Amino acid sequence: MTDASVRRVTPGDWRRIRELRLEALRDPMAHVAFLESVAQAEARPDEEWRNRTAAHAEGDRSAQFLAETDNTLIGSVTVIVRAAGAPDYFDRVPDVDLPTVVGVYVSPVARGRGVIDTLLAAAAEWAEQSGYQQLTLDVHERNATAIRAYERAGFEVQSEIVTESGRELGMVKQFVARGRG
Repeated sequence: MTDASVRRVTPGDWRRIRELRLEALRDPMAHVAFLESVAQAEARPDEEWRNRTAAHAEGDRSAQFLAETDNTLIGSVTVIVRAAGAPDYFDRVPDVDLPTVVGVYVSPVARGRGVIDTLLAAAAEWAEQSGYQQLTLDVHERNATAIRAYERAGFEVQSEIVTESGRELGMVKQFVARGRG
């Protein structure tokens, strides 16, 4: 497995999260994995980074998890809760909120060490402990490495949609039926 520790963000992590996000956006697969450019991320004011980090640290509508080794951030995953009725392409019970994994990134220096597995486990644990029955994510069909990691973590392809950049796969990890939905 990995030698990295995984934890939920704290409000004070915002600068380090910003730097990790910029690293992620410079990654060669960023164009199919993220909906933002380096320039857009760099243009965000510090206050926006602080607010987003605080919301992911303390709220019950999102959570961000960081992988760290030797005081260096090497990966991140965020779960946001899509409100009932929000547009998506998952088959779900109407009027049920849906936790969704976004912003998955592992630094190249840490790839192949199980960091993604540990991050996805933390995201799934948060969603399940929050009372949800499933966790979803979207992934581009050309991101084969990510798809394999998601399948290893128990996600299955449930749907697909064709976008301007190709096919996006909707993947779902089911939990034991209990809780909110």
